[in-house]
Amino acid sequence: MVPENRVSTVVTPILSGPTASGKTAFVLELAEHYDLEIINADSLLVYRGFDIGTAKPTKEELARVPHHLIDIRDPEETYTAADFVRDVERLLREIHSRGKRALIVGGTPFYLKALTFGLWEAPSTSPEFRKAVENDPTPLLHEQLQALDPTHAAKIGPADRYRIIRALEILQFSGKKPSELEAEAKTRGPDPRFPLWVLDRAPAELESRIHLRTRAMLEHGLIDEARQLCQEHPTARALGSIGYAQVLDHLDGKAPQGRTLRPGLDGLQDEIALATRQLVKAQRTFLRGMPHAQWFLFEQDRPRLEALARETFAATTGEP
Repeated sequence: MVPENRVSTVVTPILSGPTASGKTAFVLELAEHYDLEIINADSLLVYRGFDIGTAKPTKEELARVPHHLIDIRDPEETYTAADFVRDVERLLREIHSRGKRALIVGGTPFYLKALTFGLWEAPSTSPEFRKAVENDPTPLLHEQLQALDPTHAAKIGPADRYRIIRALEILQFSGKKPSELEAEAKTRGPDPRFPLWVLDRAPAELESRIHLRTRAMLEHGLIDEARQLCQEHPTARALGSIGYAQVLDHLDGKAPQGRTLRPGLDGLQDEIALATRQLVKAQRTFLRGMPHAQWFLFEQDRPRLEALARETFAATTGEP
């Protein structure tokens, strides 16, 4: 296990939840009220240029309260869970030294698991191993992982080439299954400094919000953003994320197998919304597997969430 470097016992909540649940607006209200600084925990928001398709906070929103770990990497650079944990620890030291508190916002699973359960000890990346598999098709690599560690393969999915290769690399050089390393980390229990608050919506309400969000992204220039990013950073992993992947397939004239699309932008909107709903399902599954998660249905449970925030942060502000 990587040695712990805990900076303090100050409680710093994580506010997470499915895509389109309304976290951004609520977080800004909370941060302004309690004079908080926001630490991003979304792996896509760290990349410059990926703005519309990630629903990155606008310049106006970023100016309202201090934000951290947004736009800190170029699209073709890497940013690992270990980088995230180290940066969070550093930022908490800085924020606490100013007499302020922080709120961590987002839900990239690797980030949250590494932060709350600790980093597992894993071998460094091997350029030689990656060179050896660079021409192997992703489905073939996933089949290999499925045979060696079916539990981890099921979590990753067949299209995430980066994580598939990393898992095979861990197996090759450590002799341990990534799923076993993850399970060992979970036996330590969650770090009490980081309570997990999950903000969700009723299914029909979230479905409507996904539809409106997808339409708004297309109207605000997602196609042009994806085209430009592909031209300037063709190997960026984030181009395979939801929104960008569907736009690039649309621009290439690729249609999904087994489905008939509506013509034009309507069909593209349907594809992005479908992929978003699938992501929401995966996000909920992950968050339900976090033993310390506290769930709040918005707007129904908003008073309860606000009361918990008041209990957590009022000591800093002096609010009764």
